[in-house]
Amino acid sequence: MDPNLTAFLGGLFVTLGAIALVLMLKVYGSAKPSPLTPKLMRWHKWAGRAFVLLYLVMLVVMIAKAADYAAFDALQSLHLSLAIALFPLLAIKILIVRRLPKLQTMLPGMGITIFVLSVVMVTLGLGPFLLDKAQAAEIGDLQGEALADAGAVVVARRCQKCHDLERVYGRKGRLSAALWEATLDRMIELDPALADVRRPVLAYMRRDLAAPETHEGMVLSGAALVEARCSTCHALDRVFGATKTEEGWRETIRRYARLLPETIHPQEVEPITQFLYSRRGAAPDPQEALRRVFEQHCGKCHNLSRALVPAREEERSWSRQVRRMEKIAEKRGVPGWTKEEAAQIAEYLTGLYEAE
Repeated sequence: MDPNLTAFLGGLFVTLGAIALVLMLKVYGSAKPSPLTPKLMRWHKWAGRAFVLLYLVMLVVMIAKAADYAAFDALQSLHLSLAIALFPLLAIKILIVRRLPKLQTMLPGMGITIFVLSVVMVTLGLGPFLLDKAQAAEIGDLQGEALADAGAVVVARRCQKCHDLERVYGRKGRLSAALWEATLDRMIELDPALADVRRPVLAYMRRDLAAPETHEGMVLSGAALVEARCSTCHALDRVFGATKTEEGWRETIRRYARLLPETIHPQEVEPITQFLYSRRGAAPDPQEALRRVFEQHCGKCHNLSRALVPAREEERSWSRQVRRMEKIAEKRGVPGWTKEEAAQIAEYLTGLYEAE
């Protein structure tokens, strides 16, 4: 839920609680019955119902958000504990009103207790939000080193809300600037309030945490990503036990990125590829590039097994066959291929049959 909406609902929650409490105290605290008492009781009931409904909505949102936290600090633990403690108090109060009329003298005390706990609970949640807003406003138009320094303070304060800071600092020099940016954007999707401090945090990440913009830096980024991403589905032995060409690794990682977009970001494909190729690379197969050209073009019109028609002894025979297929493709409106690609297809088929 949007932080601004959460703050608004918190303020509305306390306001409804205050209205319901004042009306109840007006009714129970009067020395003698007033002609307005029935009307005040109706208003109290409607304010109370809205208060309970809004509480349940906020509780569900709070629990769902808490499920994403790896650990709670003291403030978060107290905030959640107060929210849960309100549930039995509200349930007992409703039970007394509806089923236990002899205990209704307890209602004013329970109402005051519920209101005080509600104010403390909302303050614990709203306080950090307002502090974050103030911090973002203070950063303002900072530039250069001052901006990066401010980002370091934000990271130390904000990132530990969801996970241990070692998860951030432990990756220093292991992710490129682009990957830190992608990581930050994913965190903003989980906590939209971080959008206000994206600029200083990114400046800090680029200055102090990013790997050098070199091939070695990309390989280091890939090592960290393999450890974090590939191990979520299978043992790393399976990864390190494979041997592929650079393009083979790239195609494999791209396929996983399509299958698991929530795990592997498109910007992570190249660093992972470079690391795996540097560790488990194989010499490129000369026929591999030719095969890809053949499959790309010949597979547009028919099954590739059909393309492998009876063998020709000479490359020029395959060249004629390729040119004939190109003319047929043009008549059907299928994009053709260049002269270089036609020669590559003929060379691939010739070499394929020579191998046999």
